[in-house]
Amino acid sequence: MQSVHGGDLVRAANRLGVSSDQLLDASASLVPFTPRLSWRTLQNGLRDYPDRSHSCVRQALSAIHHLDPQWVLPGNGAAELFTWAARDASVLGLNVSASPCFADYQRALACWDSSLNEFPLWLQWDGEFPQRFAAPPQGSVLWICNPHNPTGQLWSRESLEPLLHQFDLVICDEAFLSLVPDGEVQSLIPLVADHSNLVVVRSLTKLYAIAGLRLGYALAHPDRLARWASWRDPWPVNGLALAAADQLLSSSERYQKWCKRVHHWVEQEGAWMQERLSELPGIAPMPSAVNFFLIRGEQSLVSLRERVERHHGLLLRDCRSFEGLGENWLRIGLQDRRGNRRILKALKQELR
Repeated sequence: MQSVHGGDLVRAANRLGVSSDQLLDASASLVPFTPRLSWRTLQNGLRDYPDRSHSCVRQALSAIHHLDPQWVLPGNGAAELFTWAARDASVLGLNVSASPCFADYQRALACWDSSLNEFPLWLQWDGEFPQRFAAPPQGSVLWICNPHNPTGQLWSRESLEPLLHQFDLVICDEAFLSLVPDGEVQSLIPLVADHSNLVVVRSLTKLYAIAGLRLGYALAHPDRLARWASWRDPWPVNGLALAAADQLLSSSERYQKWCKRVHHWVEQEGAWMQERLSELPGIAPMPSAVNFFLIRGEQSLVSLRERVERHHGLLLRDCRSFEGLGENWLRIGLQDRRGNRRILKALKQELR
């Protein structure tokens, strides 16, 4: 069955007849280290109902991004927030996005009987980031991912800002931007206060490797976020996730220190890994600004992905679910040095 998302460890373990801790999941793009959290503090999020206003997390995120808390809305992962963005987008007209693109935008629009019209990205680029985003076709709503998933390209804020005058609504997915060294200078968050048609969606799960907690947030005009909040379930963000966020975001200094550690890893380990992937026969890693590599094969890579999974317990991202890609593409999530060596060893053996 074709994969539509990375990170499906349980399903893969059942398929292979092993325990999930025997697998290395390079199909999901998370940092390979996790922060220390106080279990005693986390327990406070278990007994009581969660704070429906998310006041502490909103306050912390607003301090980090220099916005008033009413411009911030935490969500049950970025996916939940895409659903509400899609509800707004579905009534505005033609929705467009660059292809290949993250399949969840299409999923979110389908919830409201709408769809996404995709225009092709040029799948050849150099490693000089940031890049200029090519002018998209006409439409009412633009969905854009920066840095781009799955290619790893990084667009400049300068090239994106004019789009706010072209579209009725711009939904910018910055789920990976906090992992990019010097990436914040390309963020559209500083433009939110002056553009009521801009929504920026972020994820904390990738930055902190806490995907199981499901924690993302949107930054947009307070009227829009208040409308979204009126549509939601009473407690969309669970108490454990909120308690973890209270610790992780306890100060802007702590957040920046963590980001600095992540940036060092992406910069150092990413350059090391790309150089060694480039030495392997039959595949080519595309330049990436972030913590994953889109791999192009000279021929179908489906069998390669299946062999490294079956023989080495290594999960790579099947890219056939990305419109515009096919069997000749894989995505590999960056690991720590030990994990990256395991990936390289497996690929060397299977590419002979």
